[in-house]
Amino acid sequence: MSLKDQRIVVIGGTSGIGFAVAAAARDEQAKVVVASSNPANVETAVKRLAGSVTGLALDVTNESAVAAAFAQLGAVDHLVFTAGDWKARRTPVAELDLEQARAHFTVRFWGAAAVVKHAYKSISSGGSITLTDGMVARWRRCA
Repeated sequence: MSLKDQRIVVIGGTSGIGFAVAAAARDEQAKVVVASSNPANVETAVKRLAGSVTGLALDVTNESAVAAAFAQLGAVDHLVFTAGDWKARRTPVAELDLEQARAHFTVRFWGAAAVVKHAYKSISSGGSITLTDGMVARWRRCA
């Protein structure tokens, strides 16, 4: 499948796996939009990626902002969600602070749900939505 001229939105596209996805899509001549909650990270990523890459500051924990962003973006061929705020990944499960863990799911789970809810109407026929779980699925054994 060719990504040439396909519009790809990468939520969490300013670092890590998301940045790599954005770079690979750009290399395949896709029109890439990288999004992150940090405007400075968006600006830096757009400069580093160059080409047909644009940026969007987007807080996925704000559903009305997500709805407005996808209404403004219009048609999208592919959506990739790599955003995350999982900081407790190195904590053994026996020592896990459950309140802190719940807060980390705000972006990774509820943010992804808001994005899919508001993006699916914009996804073209034959398009795709890819969600990653990153470190949220990894737990260390108890000692």
